[in-house]
Amino acid sequence: MPPRDNGGPTRPELPHTGSESTALLAASGISAALIGGGVLLYRRGRAASRR
Repeated sequence: MPPRDNGGPTRPELPHTGSESTALLAASGISAALIGGGVLLYRRGRAASRR
């Protein structure tokens, strides 16, 4: 008797988590801008306190 095909995928697959690549890209860009702005404000504050 040959083995039955259970209709599963032929290769292993990771589960779909619902993350959209464009949304993830936009969120990472916004995060980088916020971090950069925080660094800029921190450095300006440190430079102003030395005067």
